[in-house]
Amino acid sequence: MRDSVTDGSRRNTTHCNPYNPPVARLRDWLDLGRSTVTSITQDDVTNLYSLEWPETKKMLMAEHRESIEQEPRRIKRWIRTVSAIFYGLTKKLAPHRRILFGLSFLAFFFCLASIFQRTRGDFWVFVEIAATFLMMTLLLAMELIDKLKYRDELQLARDLQASLIPKSMPESDRWDVAAFNRIANTVGGDIYDFVPLEDGRMAVLFGDASGHGMAAGLVMAVAHASFRTQLEMDPSPTSIVASLNRILCRTGGSRSFFSCVYLLFSPDGSFEASVAGHPPVLKVDANGKIAERIGRGAYPLGVKAGLAWEIVSGHLEHGERLLLHSDGLTEARNVQEHEFGDQYVEVIAGWHPEASAGALVEALVGEWRMFMGNLPPDDDVSIAVVKRR
Repeated sequence: MRDSVTDGSRRNTTHCNPYNPPVARLRDWLDLGRSTVTSITQDDVTNLYSLEWPETKKMLMAEHRESIEQEPRRIKRWIRTVSAIFYGLTKKLAPHRRILFGLSFLAFFFCLASIFQRTRGDFWVFVEIAATFLMMTLLLAMELIDKLKYRDELQLARDLQASLIPKSMPESDRWDVAAFNRIANTVGGDIYDFVPLEDGRMAVLFGDASGHGMAAGLVMAVAHASFRTQLEMDPSPTSIVASLNRILCRTGGSRSFFSCVYLLFSPDGSFEASVAGHPPVLKVDANGKIAERIGRGAYPLGVKAGLAWEIVSGHLEHGERLLLHSDGLTEARNVQEHEFGDQYVEVIAGWHPEASAGALVEALVGEWRMFMGNLPPDDDVSIAVVKRR
């Protein structure tokens, strides 16, 4: 009874309260317009033309882009571009929404013909324009609701991924550890994990699932769960890599693979490493020079069952570091389509040889951000540094 009374009182309050009107008032529309105008920045306007529209056009005309670029005549190329954009837009709609879009499109030109030819009275022309506007508004509302539902699901996936990536690095008197991760989409496929073991060793997994987005996030989650499970049984590189490959081959598809580096550090500074289809690990000596590039051409995990990967042994002296990064860093492209590149990463690694692991990560991130400017990343970017104290 108490609950029902409370609900009833809320309903009465909703109907009686003049500050909670059942429909949007003129003041609400004015407030919305004012907040919209004041929240727009110059970067928003610039990005609308320089980033958002080019990306939209690129996606909509992807199927016909090559043939359009090969068209030498400007007018014909423009006509084919417009046609490809409308075709791509229509194709991405659900079948029943394509019909609504087509009807509103035809109604729009029918209204234009009526205005110019004056074949109908002003009242009926107004009705046709209103009907066209309502159909387009209805179509926009349905697409917006779908986007909101999809966004909520992506947010849940993003929260799951964020929970897998460690927010703080392990405290150790032997190792100085720092890392950075930036995803390209709502959900990313990069992962790193640093796990101190009971016997004083430290296990490190640094990986990159194929592609980015939801599919890459699922592969990453499977790989991380498998890694943590196998780590409790046998932390050796041979065991970890074989287990991950076996599980990914069973659960993933033909395009679901996982490039990674697995490192097992010992308290005396020695380590074992296995690199599977990932950019080489850079060993930076105490003077900031690249002493070794660990890892060479190999298959990523999840491609084929029964494969074996080379195990490399090494040793870190005091002050030496291992630098790991995903290919999203070196393959990042700026507005001029220039690549960040491996050589620049190696140069930055030698700037401050005495700096901490965190300082090196910050230097790389800062240079990458200045290089990209306002451009969003095309791929996930991850960086990790392990330095022997």
